[in-house]
Amino acid sequence: MKTILINFGNSFFVRNFLRTDALPILRSAGYIRIVLLAPAEKIEYYKKEFPYPELVFGALPNTKNFLVERFFRFLETASVHTHTATMIRRYDFVRSRGGKFLATRLWLAVLRRACWELGRFRWWRKCIRRVYFLFPSATFREAFLIYKPDLVYCPTMLYHDMRIVKEAKKAGIKTLGMILSWDNLYSKSLIRVHPDRLLVHTELARKQAEKFGDYPPERVQVTGIAQYDRYFTKKDIIPREDFMRDIGADPHKKLIVYGTSGKGSLWIDLDILGIVAEEIKKQSFGEPFELLLRAHPRYDLPAHKLEFIRNQYHFLAIPSTKHLGGGQNDWEFDEEKTAFLANTLAHADIIISMYSTFFIEAAVFDRPLIGIAFDGEKKRPYWDSAVRFFEWDHLKEIRELKGIWHVRSRAELVDAINAYLKNPALYCEGRARMKEVQSQYTDGKSAERVARCMIGLLKEGNSV
Repeated sequence: MKTILINFGNSFFVRNFLRTDALPILRSAGYIRIVLLAPAEKIEYYKKEFPYPELVFGALPNTKNFLVERFFRFLETASVHTHTATMIRRYDFVRSRGGKFLATRLWLAVLRRACWELGRFRWWRKCIRRVYFLFPSATFREAFLIYKPDLVYCPTMLYHDMRIVKEAKKAGIKTLGMILSWDNLYSKSLIRVHPDRLLVHTELARKQAEKFGDYPPERVQVTGIAQYDRYFTKKDIIPREDFMRDIGADPHKKLIVYGTSGKGSLWIDLDILGIVAEEIKKQSFGEPFELLLRAHPRYDLPAHKLEFIRNQYHFLAIPSTKHLGGGQNDWEFDEEKTAFLANTLAHADIIISMYSTFFIEAAVFDRPLIGIAFDGEKKRPYWDSAVRFFEWDHLKEIRELKGIWHVRSRAELVDAINAYLKNPALYCEGRARMKEVQSQYTDGKSAERVARCMIGLLKEGNSV
C-alpha cells in the first residue's frame, strides 16, 4: 500500500481535485491510500461527502501564526518582481490597510521596494529559499510518523503550505506541488521551496515558474485545468429551459450573468448593477433579458444582500457556494453548486465581470464577454478604480487576446449588451484564443494527467 498525504485549507482543492476524475483514478489503482489533512471543523462534512475506504482524514496543523512563516511570507511576496506586485504594493500604501501610522507605512513601503528591486536577481531568490529551508520546523512530524507517506502533495504552493513541502523534503519523502491559479506567480509566490515535481495548468504558467520561481523546466508537467474537465465533457449540463426554470427565470428571455470579482471591487460591482437596472427601466435594451448575479465563491454575498438585490433590482441572486456554519472559510463547492456553475456558464448569453477567472471559464463555452473598465457614476481615485485591474500582468495577457469587450462608460455598457444580444459571434476569435492559451487542454483529461503524475511519482525512488 502506497500513501499520498495532502494538506488543504479551503474548498478550491475539493473542486479542483476531489470532485474531478483524479480521485476515482487513484482509488481504482487498488494500492493507494490518500490521507487528507483538512481544517478540523470540516472533517465530518468531508467524510460524509467522500465516504471511501481509501480516504483517511486528519486535522490540518495551524501554521498561520508562526512568526517565521509570517516573516518569510512577507519576504517572498515583497520580492516578486512583476508589475502586478508593484501595483499591489502601491495600493496597500495608498489605501493604508489596517490604519497604520504614516511612519509605519513609509517604513514598510521602503522595505517592500527594496525587496522588489532585489527580487529581479536569481541569487536573492535563491537566498530566500536556502535560508527558509535552514530554519527548523516539525509541524508535520507527527503526521509523517502516523501515516508514513510515500508522497506529499501540496495543491497550492502558497504561503504556509511551503512548510509541509520543506519538512517532507528534509524527511526524504517524495514531494509534488501544484500552482493553484493563473495569477499566483505574478503576485504571491517565488516557489519558496522546490518540490521534486511541479504541476502547472498551462504553458504560460510553466514559463512563469521558470522565470520567477527558478524552477527547472524538465521537472514541470503541464496538465491543463482539472476543474474544467466537466466543461469540456459537458458533465451535468441540463437543457436550458430546465435550468432557467430552476433559477426562477423566464426561459423565453436571454440570460445575462454578472460575476463579481472579489471584495476589492464589490462596491463598483453594486454600482454597475444599479446602472443596468436603471437602463432596463429606461428601456435602453433592444430585447428583455434576465440578469443573474454570480458572486465570487470566497466572497459570496450574505443572504440579506442577495435579498436586497432581488427586491431592489429584480435580478436573480443565488448563493454561489454551500455554507457551513460561519467564518471566512465556511464556503464549499458541493456537487449541486459545482453543477450550478457549469450550467450558468453553459446557458448564459452574455457574461459581465471585472477581473475574474470567470472570463476564462466563459471563454470555454464561447460566451460573449464584457469587461467592466469604469466605476459607475462615481469618480474614484485610480487605486480604487476598475481601470487599474487590466494593468495586472495576467489580465494584460488575456486583454491582448482580444476576446473581451472592455466598456469604459454607461453608454458603452449599453451598446455592448445590445450588440451582443444581436450578434453573439462578436469577438469569438479572441475567445477561442483565450480558451486555447488559458486552458491548454480541451480533451477533458486534465485530472487524469494529475493522477497519472502522482502514480508515476509513487513508482519512483525517494526525494531528490
